Amino acid sequence: MNQDRYADQLAKLLPPGQALQAEPGSDMAIVLGSIATFLAEVDTRASILLAESDPRQAVYLLDEWEASLGLPDSCTVGEQTIIDRQKSVVAKLTDRGGARVTRYIKLAEALGYPGATVTRYRSHTCEQTCEDPIQDEDWRFAWTLTLPSGTRVVDSTCESSCEDPLRTWGDSVLECVIQREAPAISTALIAYGGN
Repeated sequence: MNQDRYADQLAKLLPPGQALQAEPGSDMAIVLGSIATFLAEVDTRASILLAESDPRQAVYLLDEWEASLGLPDSCTVGEQTIIDRQKSVVAKLTDRGGARVTRYIKLAEALGYPGATVTRYRSHTCEQTCEDPIQDEDWRFAWTLTLPSGTRVVDSTCESSCEDPLRTWGDSVLECVIQREAPAISTALIAYGGN
């Protein structure tokens, strides 16, 4: 409710009689108006707090959400926008954990890499064809998260310095999250740009 509706409600709650009348401009109307201003402010804040219960919209309580989830964590790099912080909270709340291929693909999507794929390896056996890669037993614990072409790959140009590398790639936040969430026994590899 707004201030005018609160003032009207407060005036209706006054006892009947001549002693306490809230005529416009009277001292009683001024007192009720200041109380109504406070109540309208409380009403507005209560509405805001209801929206804050959804971390996708939280601004005032975002610090509380982050503190309860242990954010920012070791994978947080630099300053984050409010939207980045909200996404981190939602990702932490909705992540069910586990070592599933779909989970790592969803983690990559949440970090801005839609279309990522996971390749799992296995050791070479005599039943495989000669074209299959020869890998020993340790490769059964390795897997590669391949990001789609054109993601975070920067090629040098004619304006680049002689000291600049010909090509750079990488996303330290993504790499940190994948390494942190990968099972301890596994070796997670990340391929940028479909390479």
